[in-house]
Amino acid sequence: MKIFSLFHSDQRSPAWTYTPQGLIWRILFSDSGRIFGESRDHEQKRVSFFCLDEQTGVPAWEGREFEEYWWIGIEAVQHDVLLLHEFAKPDLPEHKRIKALDGATGELLWKNDELTYWFGYRETVYAYKDLFERRVGYALNVRTGEIQQTFDESFEDLRQVRTLAMDEQGPGGVLFPEIFEEGGVDPAVDTLLHKAISGTYLAGGIEFIREQGYLVFNYHVPEPGAGPEAPVFSNRLSVIDMQEGKSVFTAVLAGQVRAFIPDSFFVRCPYIFFVKDQTTLTAVKIWKS
Repeated sequence: MKIFSLFHSDQRSPAWTYTPQGLIWRILFSDSGRIFGESRDHEQKRVSFFCLDEQTGVPAWEGREFEEYWWIGIEAVQHDVLLLHEFAKPDLPEHKRIKALDGATGELLWKNDELTYWFGYRETVYAYKDLFERRVGYALNVRTGEIQQTFDESFEDLRQVRTLAMDEQGPGGVLFPEIFEEGGVDPAVDTLLHKAISGTYLAGGIEFIREQGYLVFNYHVPEPGAGPEAPVFSNRLSVIDMQEGKSVFTAVLAGQVRAFIPDSFFVRCPYIFFVKDQTTLTAVKIWKS
């Protein structure tokens, strides 16, 4: 039985797609409706950064590179400023140094090669420097990099600010999938999932998001000819209109994968976002704006 043969299908098309050079490694959103991404070309050992309009997928800028071609990555997005980090050494995961890019243009606003990003709160970046047997904290303006305060005796004030930052941080309107557990969800979700996958052999579990009348989920199935010693899977995504009881979107996120891929999609209404084959960011509009 083919999946969703019990459902009437009314398939949506992607609103937009974006394919940079290399594999999409990380995606973050800003409050201003921009998507910031990190793309890695493993053959060339080069990393570049891009910024898209969330509604259209049109690049505001792309292909942004630096003198450090590989050991650099996205740290955070704060007040429409993209913060990047480098590494202490290529073989050490410890982050070092800060670069701040203007979200609208991709231009370098400031950099600090002495400090390491710690956390952000509103318009302030908090960073630190490790000295002999002690750590010194700093508060910097997010757009200028100007040091506004130094913490070299007590971190009590910083701990309080960090607690406030964690409380305000939240997911930024982004919903991530949860693991489906038999009998541990709403009966409507349980019924629809069982009906949708009836007759389909699954490898591993199901991850899902239920949001505003739609059920979004992904699962893995063995590829034809895959043996037990070297299993190969395809990672599939499906969306069901729960009220109408019909499939509105399906896609193969990746084929010929050798391991289960968690968190393969996420929702930021009105779109579902996923990266197809690790190379193409795709937005599908499901909800009304």
